[in-house]
Amino acid sequence: MTPNPADLTKLIWEYNVLPPIASRLGVIYPDYDPLSGLSEEEKIIVKKNNIIPAQPMLSQNDWDKIRDYIITHAPDTVAYDQSRLTRDLPLKQFVRKDIQIDDRVPSLITGLRYNEQTKTLWIGNYYNEVYNWKWNVGVTKVIPVASPVVDFNFFEGGTYFTEIGKLYPSDLSIGSLAKLNDSSVTEAKPNDNSVTELLTSLHRPVNTQIEDLDNDGVPEIVICNFGNKIGSLSLYKKDKKTQKYTGEVLLGIPGATKCYIKDMDGDGKKDIVVLFAQGDESVYILYQKDHLKFKAKRVLRFPPNYGTTDMVLVDYNHDGLTDIVTVHGDNADYSPILKSYHGIRLNINQGNDNFQEKFFYPIYGVTKVLAEDFDQDGDIDFAASSFFPDFGALLDESFIYLENVDPEHFKFKSYILKSELAVKSLTMEKADIEGDGDMDIILGNFARTPGRVPPALDEQWKIAKYGLTIFENQLHHPAKN
Repeated sequence: MTPNPADLTKLIWEYNVLPPIASRLGVIYPDYDPLSGLSEEEKIIVKKNNIIPAQPMLSQNDWDKIRDYIITHAPDTVAYDQSRLTRDLPLKQFVRKDIQIDDRVPSLITGLRYNEQTKTLWIGNYYNEVYNWKWNVGVTKVIPVASPVVDFNFFEGGTYFTEIGKLYPSDLSIGSLAKLNDSSVTEAKPNDNSVTELLTSLHRPVNTQIEDLDNDGVPEIVICNFGNKIGSLSLYKKDKKTQKYTGEVLLGIPGATKCYIKDMDGDGKKDIVVLFAQGDESVYILYQKDHLKFKAKRVLRFPPNYGTTDMVLVDYNHDGLTDIVTVHGDNADYSPILKSYHGIRLNINQGNDNFQEKFFYPIYGVTKVLAEDFDQDGDIDFAASSFFPDFGALLDESFIYLENVDPEHFKFKSYILKSELAVKSLTMEKADIEGDGDMDIILGNFARTPGRVPPALDEQWKIAKYGLTIFENQLHHPAKN
């Protein structure tokens, strides 16, 4: 999708963005190496997949016209939204609690998921460990894993780990899907067979769904292989006789971020809704036709500079149709400036695969979103976290709560909490963590940032000893003044 030249400054276009764009067309800028920083193995992968064409795909004259057009129409600077400085109210519905879970610094939480049946929070970290944690108890289990766990599944009583392989951008296929063998183990040790690797050589997987898609009694596995320059949404089928899995690429493009299994057209068959980032930023619905055969339809598409990061499905207006909430705020790559188009987008289902953006709430660098009736008044509220906020005046918008005050007209009140140290999280989960009847919000502290951060702030994050930040909902036990 063609980006708007006005979305980035002339300097960002000329020195940060246009050189890698040109390289994808086989036009190599002087002093620019598109393979810089890649391992030899990754260079071979890039070459094999023709990511950087050996010969230019257009003439130098044509490229110069494209470049000149963009630079001519790009601004020298982009405006800072001053109205955001006064839009937020003090957050009172939630109380923040920072909780230390181990002695490691910096804290680098990569995955969070709450198991409602066991009332247990599962935590993955960059140090190749999985923790179990319970409210008012603490850590009850430590499990070594092959690589950072970024997603958890609790299918039919089993516990499954999505192990990304390499957390930072990579095209090495060293990720895996593992199953916990003995949930009663309190402290597993390396090489004690506490987990079984079900699928290996996965291409940087970030999200997994396990479901019997065709109702034949054998569950399938759908994995978002995010990858980097290449990737896929893939389906893994289990052979009833051999019990082995075979993989099938459903969509062979990079950036598969998150997927859901849901009957989207009411025909009784389970479909797949998937979000893609990493360039061709889109939402697809893969309609199941028969016996695991799918027809893909793109229902939403965004410019490649939007930095799409998250998606949730919700029936916002209670009309029986599934609406799609998307989040755009990744700011780690070629254009790390504050972007006015970063934020939350509510796309309302009009039927017949038509989704219309009805609400946009701008948040610099927003990364995750939750949709829930947090105040239990019958409408959908939002909570969002930003990993790339304005590190100055709007730093506390790294966590923001949007209270729905007029659902029909999409009117929300925004709240933030002024704190000594702002939230720093790649992960966010909702759960009634205390069991008091209202929904709390849990974030995992991740104290590294790709890109520039004020040094003093960066140091504060790195030495902070807490691993979890819980925003405790006060709906059923108001905070005492």
